[in-house]
Amino acid sequence: MPKPFVTRPSQLIWLLPFGYAFVSRYHWPRDFVVNALTAWVPGVILVALLGDLGVGQAVLSYLLGYAAFISVYEVGYLANDTIGLRHDPTPRRRVDLVPSTGFTLAFVALRGAALLTSAAVLGVATSTMFWAAIGALIATLIAHNTLRTVEIKFYTFLQLSLLRFSLPVLPVLIPGAEASTILTVFATGLLLFTLPRFLTYLDAKGRLRLPERKARDYHLKAHIAVVPLVTLLSVLTGQPAPMVCLAWGVLVQCAYVARGAGWWRAGDVARP
Repeated sequence: MPKPFVTRPSQLIWLLPFGYAFVSRYHWPRDFVVNALTAWVPGVILVALLGDLGVGQAVLSYLLGYAAFISVYEVGYLANDTIGLRHDPTPRRRVDLVPSTGFTLAFVALRGAALLTSAAVLGVATSTMFWAAIGALIATLIAHNTLRTVEIKFYTFLQLSLLRFSLPVLPVLIPGAEASTILTVFATGLLLFTLPRFLTYLDAKGRLRLPERKARDYHLKAHIAVVPLVTLLSVLTGQPAPMVCLAWGVLVQCAYVARGAGWWRAGDVARP
């Protein structure tokens, strides 16, 4: 009798798109809330302002874009938790899983279907630019999970972080978008999202010692430090979106610092 490829009820959740990411990366509530505040809300802001959409339509468009992105990225997560651990000098096992062939095939098939469906609904299923972005994500995931030299993996991590922020935003902007609009998304992500995470990654790999990074007000200061370049980006592109994203980030960090000082008790805004 053939062995089932799902041996535990929890593995059914892992099979669903976003299920594996939620269990292995976006733990509730801290990690989920941090991602919502630092990546997803800014992403919706960019979709709304750059795509000239209402809030409801912007949220829906972002969710579809995120579904397309996470469908590919979760395959990278699975590869990282299996193949990638063999080459990682500081391995971190996130889930108790040794995937069978059947599990892997079902995992990839479901995400392939979600990717194609999202692309079709967003109207980018035949877009060369969209598939080029997906291709860049896949190539970077493969490189990140197969490279043995950690100093080169810093480069793939930086690209993955930037694509993680930007790719869910791009599909709604691609039809008829100018290159400057797409580059605005990448530049905003680099300054407000990727740079802080890159420093965290360097620290996690033992290549950077920055004790001040753990201070409660560190990320607030970091956001304030990039005000000049974000302002210039908005002026050059004529788009207020980068400044609005920066204002949102500063607001989140102010709330986090205020909570630590005892001024704010509602909710739990964790440090990115």
